[in-house]
Amino acid sequence: MSHVYITHSTLDLDDLLKLHEAMRAESIPVKFAPDDDNDRDRNNRDIDDAFAMIVLVSATSVRSKTVRQDIERAKARGLPLIPYQIDKARMNGFFKQEVQPHLRLSSTTPDGLNQLVQQTLDAYKKKCPVIAVMNLKGGVGKTTVSAQVFGAWHAMAGGRILLIDLDPQYNLTQTFYEMDVADESAAADKSVISLFERSRLHTRNAESPAEHWLNLSTEPFAPVARDYLVHDIMAEGNSPPGRFDIISGQFEISKYAFATDNDALEQIKRHFLRQVDFYRSEYDLIVFDTNPNATFLTRCALEAADRVLAPMHTDIYSLRGVKLLDQVLRTQIPVGKRPALSVLFNAVSRSEQSTFEADARNGTFDDVARFPLSDALLKSALPRSKHLAVKPPQEGQPAWKQLVIHSGRGGGLKQIRESLKTIALELKELCDETH
Repeated sequence: MSHVYITHSTLDLDDLLKLHEAMRAESIPVKFAPDDDNDRDRNNRDIDDAFAMIVLVSATSVRSKTVRQDIERAKARGLPLIPYQIDKARMNGFFKQEVQPHLRLSSTTPDGLNQLVQQTLDAYKKKCPVIAVMNLKGGVGKTTVSAQVFGAWHAMAGGRILLIDLDPQYNLTQTFYEMDVADESAAADKSVISLFERSRLHTRNAESPAEHWLNLSTEPFAPVARDYLVHDIMAEGNSPPGRFDIISGQFEISKYAFATDNDALEQIKRHFLRQVDFYRSEYDLIVFDTNPNATFLTRCALEAADRVLAPMHTDIYSLRGVKLLDQVLRTQIPVGKRPALSVLFNAVSRSEQSTFEADARNGTFDDVARFPLSDALLKSALPRSKHLAVKPPQEGQPAWKQLVIHSGRGGGLKQIRESLKTIALELKELCDETH
């Protein structure tokens, strides 16, 4: 699990605890040396697994051998430094060179602690981007893209990817597992609903939030370990390395579309956002597959996401779905929470570019879309192919064999795999640039 590492003097415990509590409130995992003992091996391991280092700058920390060794280790690992000054410490030569150039925040400035938490949260999100696959028109290939493009991302870049099935029809889950498996997961609350409300996964005697559609639980709950919640798609049969997990979908999340208690829904949305932020520490990428309607679930996905990927066909109906999606982004999501929008042409002809696609890339439809569609379009497109047709899982076959990048035979397969990799690489580069 990735975390922020706080290096500090042992005399700065009050500030350390205050900072730790602020980070915990934002679900940012934290580690620090807990005692006076400079356990170098322990500190080095914790620093190596961190996504950033906070340096508590004080009169005692600038003279601390342990703090200096921590900073040297972070520098050697290319770890971002986030210094935070807590008293009027005078910098020595080492701190002047290594820490002072990064120093922007102080406990004496207005809102200093909140700024520190926000800067740390930004570094945390950079470590694991979240992408929502979405179009407000159905049938454009959202589920296919969610599985196959990000399956190719995993094959190309490795690491740890989490798919979250936010569509009440839960077709993404059924791409990898038979319906009985998905239904058994839902019956045990080992499913997406446990990201929104406290369930039997969190408290043994809790009522399942799927059982009573008229009840919304706003009780707080702590995230459970990933093993209790996810299905490990790569778990069987000489699978490729890395982790490619999914949180199973279920129909009962439709309940939120019928709820009328806006205060309760707002709290439930905060639960969801906090859970997603927590699981960023376990993964390198999180992907939502979404339903084609503007609902409470849509808002949750958009506020959690760093980028939206909108698959569309080369027709005016798909364009309208993307237009409506952009409208929702602009009117319903605050600027500071608004994710970037990328559009992917799906099911295009292999032999030649259609007139519609060419016109879209040349800006012809920008006025119709009422946003710069031509700028949002990915350079690559996904061809139409029988290899990408939705096929039910075969009994006894490992779930990962459903990924075209790892399975299948027939003409044109090599080209489809290359297209999937090209799209995944372009998306990855966009995410790296954004962060």
